[in-house]
Amino acid sequence: MPAKASWLLHIPEIQSMLKEVTLPVLDRATIEKAFGLGRRQAIELLNRFGGYQAGRTFLIEREKLIAALDAMLAGDEYQREEARREKLTTALAKLQRTRRAEAVRIPVTPEVFDTRLSTLPQTVHLKPGLLEVEFSGCEDLLSQLFSLAQAAANDFAAFQAASNGMG
Repeated sequence: MPAKASWLLHIPEIQSMLKEVTLPVLDRATIEKAFGLGRRQAIELLNRFGGYQAGRTFLIEREKLIAALDAMLAGDEYQREEARREKLTTALAKLQRTRRAEAVRIPVTPEVFDTRLSTLPQTVHLKPGLLEVEFSGCEDLLSQLFSLAQAAANDFAAFQAASNGMG
């Protein structure tokens, strides 16, 4: 499968530049600059979109190129690539958030795994419909919430009764 054209997702910006140009025909050098291509790639692109050679110069009608880019914008390849890029951007943003969260270290002692409601720290207050936690920082808050979760896991019936007011 050939590599994706590096300019594919930049079609709207390229079209905007081309519409500002008043020349009826564009040469290879202009195509190189507009699309960010090298000489050979620009010639291939000119051939792909119906350009022609006049002497030693490769040319394409500006309106013909704009129309070809319009057709690409409406086509499946552009839509798939745009969706792929959006999916990748979303995945990278999620990965960055996950990495930041993974960097947080919660201090946990082996005793915390045996926590019960009766042994929760004095800074955790569970009442029917209300949970209050006094904490001194992000890691401290997470540590206390972990202790609360362990207390719930170790004796769910007592936790449920306390949170519903039946304990």
